[in-house]
Amino acid sequence: MNFQQEIENKPVIAALRNEQDLQVVSHSRPSVCFLLFGDINSLANIVRRVKDMKKLVYLHLDLAQGFGNDRAALQYIKNEIQPDGIVSTRTHLIRFAREEGLFAIQRLFIPDGMSVETGKQLIKQSRADAVEVMPGIVPPWVFQTLRGKSDLPIVAGGLLRDCKDVKKTFVNGASAVSVSSHQLWNIE
Repeated sequence: MNFQQEIENKPVIAALRNEQDLQVVSHSRPSVCFLLFGDINSLANIVRRVKDMKKLVYLHLDLAQGFGNDRAALQYIKNEIQPDGIVSTRTHLIRFAREEGLFAIQRLFIPDGMSVETGKQLIKQSRADAVEVMPGIVPPWVFQTLRGKSDLPIVAGGLLRDCKDVKKTFVNGASAVSVSSHQLWNIE
């Protein structure tokens, strides 16, 4: 299994925020999960549980408790926690993750036009494997600009409340969506 293949088949990513989400996702359609909770003591077990469900799991470093912002933390995560990859807003961590052989997703916040250009430069610097754009409801030109001429997967996340929002995001050019709403996990 790899990220690109999985989001092509099932483009809705489950954003797991707590233990209840973890229980619900086991009976849900997504084959990719973004792990948005946990700490240094619990994450290895949580990641193992998600993998036992035959789902890919990407650890959101900025929300994981108990880790530093350095290469040693990424080495520990790779060797001991063993997620399929990581998500972060921190460009240096994305770059370190890639150097350590971890799949890395750069999360970008896009509140205005200038942040699109900044995001484009951050992607270039980090050499991210994929990008998550927040909020997910952005005009098509944002996805086109960030993707450039490459086939870089772009995940839209945040402010997606219903099926109409999700479908609009795909029409606008997103490769996948990350959502925390259980009701959206099973849309086709």
